[in-house]
Amino acid sequence: MDTQHAPLSVWQQMIQQSFLSLYDVSEDNSNHPEHAFQGYDFVCEFSGATVYLIVNDVVIQANQQEIDSTQVREWRKEVVNQLIKRHAQLYLKNDKVLADVNASASDKAIYFIGLTSLAIKHEGDNPESQPYTVNYEYGSQFFAEDCVLDLDDEQSVLQVFSHQNFVDILNQLVTPSDLSAYLDFHRRKLAGFETFQDESTLLAQFLQSPDFHQRAVEVQEQLVAHQLIDQVEPRLLKAAEPDQTAFANALMLEIQKNTRMWYKLFNRLIQQYYEAGTPLPKEQVDVLVDESMYTYACLIEKILAHRTIDQNSRWNGYVRHEHSYHVFGRHYLMVFYGQDENSALSADKVRASHQDLLFELNSQMQQPVMDDLFLIGVEVRPCEDSVNTEVYIDTFHQNGSAIDANTQRLYEQLAELRSQS
Repeated sequence: MDTQHAPLSVWQQMIQQSFLSLYDVSEDNSNHPEHAFQGYDFVCEFSGATVYLIVNDVVIQANQQEIDSTQVREWRKEVVNQLIKRHAQLYLKNDKVLADVNASASDKAIYFIGLTSLAIKHEGDNPESQPYTVNYEYGSQFFAEDCVLDLDDEQSVLQVFSHQNFVDILNQLVTPSDLSAYLDFHRRKLAGFETFQDESTLLAQFLQSPDFHQRAVEVQEQLVAHQLIDQVEPRLLKAAEPDQTAFANALMLEIQKNTRMWYKLFNRLIQQYYEAGTPLPKEQVDVLVDESMYTYACLIEKILAHRTIDQNSRWNGYVRHEHSYHVFGRHYLMVFYGQDENSALSADKVRASHQDLLFELNSQMQQPVMDDLFLIGVEVRPCEDSVNTEVYIDTFHQNGSAIDANTQRLYEQLAELRSQS
């Protein structure tokens, strides 16, 4: 058997075509942090987690007559064992970083991911012909029998996925927070010696499990405690019940559909700002991309509800409020632009006065003070060639800050004067 190691282009393509590209701080990247583990092929730093990836992209030349399922299994074992050995060596080499991590009080999660790609090139084939990519997954039995992982330290476990499988995971879990939640779910299954057929089955199980919604429930419980909402959403609690699989599955399909709609709006917004020569600040983009799918779904639900709004509200404009359900302390003010150009909530006037609106929002959100305040402007335009409508969004950001009582009274007086005008 002749083994050839192919370039990393397949992995670079995977990074570039997903949200991971926004968080890539690999060693050849100027943003690579000094405190990071060294030697890994890719490093992605999210707000709540750091993901280290090592990859093994292998093309095997073999006689077509020798290839059967048993042989492919042996090749898979070899590819994974190479990754496990390399990870163990890198982990030990980074003893200083490891000591710093253990000594720090940071609760930022760390995940080590091993990715494999196996392709076969038949001996005697045309040199220009492309290798045949083997599609496969692993599952818990593979790591119990063929490639035993070191599970003594859960935090250092190497979580192994095939290239095709991990791309599918990225396509379904399109935010850092949701990917991190799945990686934690997957690692706990491995460390707990729990059985799962393969990674796709485990992903489907995760999407229908209370684990997916746990963070949203926790944030909503905090919002209830601060009297910012009345109760945790009943649908979240229902989806977490063990006998509500069908309901949880239907809710997940709705969340995924709404998330895709949000990304269409958001990507178009980024493109518009870029083409206008005023790209959105990277920090602002990072925060919005760092949201959860559930938050995106809730934002889209409010946009879809516009069709049920009375004509007077559409004419004058109206506002809605939404919270982040990924992190506590992030608030969204959604302004649906009025059709009346003279309205205080017309698109032009809101864009011109967005800073004042955010300052006023900050004065209202003092118990407790928010970390991030976003104004999402929503413009609903009729299509010229159909009865449908098109939706466009704007986004403006301000950090939350504490203000003194005198300043707060001033904002309250200004708000009262504005309501009387």
